[in-house]
Amino acid sequence: MKSTICFETELAGFKIALIQTGKNTFTVVYGLQTFKKMGYQSAAKELGECIMHALNCEGKINEGGR
Repeated sequence: MKSTICFETELAGFKIALIQTGKNTFTVVYGLQTFKKMGYQSAAKELGECIMHALNCEGKINEGGR
């Protein structure tokens, strides 16, 4: 299977991407980090954590509550 970029953006100066590399196999890229050979659930979790970390770096998440 040819790799397919499912999602790509840039937040806090870092590239964030979700790439499908096979049937239910994904790679998540966050800046210089690459997480390979991940299943659907692991990739979804990692992608979410990367996006939330970048949003926190941009000051868009209030860690102090309401």
